[in-house]
Amino acid sequence: MISNFKLPIWLNLCLIFPIVVLDVWLFSRLCQFLQPIPSIIITASLIAFLLEFPIISLERQGLRRSLAISLVLLIALVIFSIISLILGPLVLEQSIEFAKRLPDWLNKAEQQLQVLSEQGILQNLPFNLSGLADQLTDQISRTFNSFTSRLINFTFETINGTVNFLVTLVLSILLVINGPALWEGLLSWLPSPWSDRVQMALRPSFQGYFSGQAIIASILGVALSIAFTLLKIPFGLLFGIGIGIASVIPFGGTITITLVSGLLAFQNVWLGAKVLTVSLILGQINENVVAPRLIGGITGLNPAAVFMSLLVGARAGGFLGLILAVPTASFVKRIADTFKYPEKYSEQYPARYSGTDEISPSGASASLEASDVLGN
Repeated sequence: MISNFKLPIWLNLCLIFPIVVLDVWLFSRLCQFLQPIPSIIITASLIAFLLEFPIISLERQGLRRSLAISLVLLIALVIFSIISLILGPLVLEQSIEFAKRLPDWLNKAEQQLQVLSEQGILQNLPFNLSGLADQLTDQISRTFNSFTSRLINFTFETINGTVNFLVTLVLSILLVINGPALWEGLLSWLPSPWSDRVQMALRPSFQGYFSGQAIIASILGVALSIAFTLLKIPFGLLFGIGIGIASVIPFGGTITITLVSGLLAFQNVWLGAKVLTVSLILGQINENVVAPRLIGGITGLNPAAVFMSLLVGARAGGFLGLILAVPTASFVKRIADTFKYPEKYSEQYPARYSGTDEISPSGASASLEASDVLGN
């Protein structure tokens, strides 16, 4: 009789939850102990994910995988070399000059905020604008002072950084070449239902998301850099690239645009308005024309869930956690949906869901998923 006794589902979940939390905590402690190895592996995996999409596209055009890999790696190397040799020195020069000018800009902004706080129209606000300005100025100053000191320390850690970069580069190439076989081997250790479900959810959640976000961020960064340079915006190249990089993270581009335009507005109102207007126009074109075509519906997450996942990711893993937060949450949701709506996934992937489809290391089966993610 005891053997037939079953606990309620909610009680089973309550018993599993602390075990999962303990496992996650132990795993995070292990990653901290092994740093920078986990960061190198994750970064290399992200690069391999991004490079896999053009490789799959070339395979669909009839190229052999080996030739597609060689062509994509060659193009990536050329693009990286151009960016490093041409844009790198310009961005570094503008970054150093911006760090020098920032204290004066912040002092001027603080003075203008204090003047505004003394105006009668602002005295009825439910907060002290002057005190808020002081806190904001101190926080930004500490942040950029820390950034400057880190930049100086970076020059003394060039050897270590170069080694990590080379290791990441080599690992990325190895994952591009042997990635499908590696993932197939790892997933083969999972039980049959889990192996199929993880395979179905992993690629759309991570590769589709990062490919789309990288393309969108690159387009926005290039467009803003060109526009800011033509409009003679101070540090236009730095601001354009910074906004583009921040756009990889949901809401990051909007926050960065607000900060940049606000900072410039305290120096010149029309300058700040110009930056805000151009950024909004190009951002809306990018989001409403390009984004729906590339990443529309990939995450399947509610905006509130996206925001909460970003908070958790930032708290758990810092900047890298911010980048991984949304695709990880999307992956968890897709896994949960396979249990909640099994008939939907059995119809979408009938062969694989039944366990009869073999995943080819050449990535042929990945082409179907990539096309499902990015649309026709």
